[in-house]
Amino acid sequence: QNVWLAIVLPRLSTDRLIRSGRAPEGRAFATYAKQGGAFLLRGVDARASALGLRLAMSLADARAIQPDLAVIEADPEEDVRTLDRIAAWCGRFTPVVVLDPPDGLFLDITGCGHLFGDEAALRDALCARLAAQGFAACAALAPTPGAAWALARSGI
Repeated sequence: QNVWLAIVLPRLSTDRLIRSGRAPEGRAFATYAKQGGAFLLRGVDARASALGLRLAMSLADARAIQPDLAVIEADPEEDVRTLDRIAAWCGRFTPVVVLDPPDGLFLDITGCGHLFGDEAALRDALCARLAAQGFAACAALAPTPGAAWALARSGI
């Protein structure tokens, strides 16, 4: 039976900027982009999320909730490059890694779990290593990519 691991990096854009040292320290932080006629949040860090800010919220509403919110314009192309680098790094766990832009990956870990104890241990090791590198991750195992995707995103 196949085993798929879906990984979602819900804070990819803010985690990337924090890791690079370009995010302001000690303040709630978000990325934004113009969509239609409004500026919308495209990424929120843990502090901003704890304050009630969420993806797709208007920047004006976010600033009404948190006037001291630090923002940087989103860079979707750089986010995808970062996701691609993470996918290449995941090659140490399995040879089959598939991008699911803008913030996800699929890994076919069929037959790889025993190298880490079992599939759940592989998932936990991968998430722990991502966290150590500064990336928040939600992950789930399932027999199909679609089921793994749904389970991983239900934890966000």
